[in-house]
Amino acid sequence: MLAGDGITVPELSIKGIHGIVEAASVDVRSARKNVPAIGQAASVAKNLDEYQFLICSLIPSLPDSDPSKIQMQKYRVTIVAAFAMLASLLKEVNTADLAQWNVHAKSLLEGTSEAYVKAKSNAKLQIANRKETFEFFGVPEEMIDAALRAFYGQ
Repeated sequence: MLAGDGITVPELSIKGIHGIVEAASVDVRSARKNVPAIGQAASVAKNLDEYQFLICSLIPSLPDSDPSKIQMQKYRVTIVAAFAMLASLLKEVNTADLAQWNVHAKSLLEGTSEAYVKAKSNAKLQIANRKETFEFFGVPEEMIDAALRAFYGQ
């Protein structure tokens, strides 16, 4: 989802996805002077982008009946929603809004990491409840779960 991560290159650039995510870009080095939270946002976004890739690589190998598949898809949907919100925030970089995004994006990153490790290792890990995070990004967990269960015929 990233064209530039704001860490290895100066710009944090989000690729647009027609009808879902607007393209957006900001020069992190210059924005950091006025909005220190942009550095953390770039770091979290880079990691979420990596997990998005890992999830997309893992999902085809999981049977539709595997509960981990739905869990992975749920985090994938929420990552896309997080990038959509970040793209909007990058249009007018604001410290308070970006700090709030960072809090929930870090929670999403932690949940995604836990779910990925669980799915990859077939472990019986207990995944923390992230209901507030899903709601912050505009994708209530119950709605995602219901849509995914219907999609996978469960």
